[in-house]
Amino acid sequence: MMMRGGRLTGLTSQVLRCFSTEIFVSRLSFYTTEEEFKDIFSPFGTVEEARLMRDHQTGRMKGFGFVKYSSQAEAEKAVKAMDGKILRGRLIFVEMAKGHESK
Repeated sequence: MMMRGGRLTGLTSQVLRCFSTEIFVSRLSFYTTEEEFKDIFSPFGTVEEARLMRDHQTGRMKGFGFVKYSSQAEAEKAVKAMDGKILRGRLIFVEMAKGHESK
């Protein structure tokens, strides 16, 4: 490892990447249901948890959610398959969740 311009060199992105079984899905339609959300992501593996985030005061959907799989490989498969797809007329973005702790 060497410092070059304030950055470490010699490390692969594999070492720096956070291993996670959870994905983050954004730009969801406000009409997406919990059941529909889980069903859409279940073909890629065993969904342990699928949750849509809601506003605490109004109860309305915020337009994003998290899906937790039983393995990292399943989560990566879902990201590759669903990122940039159209769902309920909206372009969605799917990526590995970063720094999110399940409650």
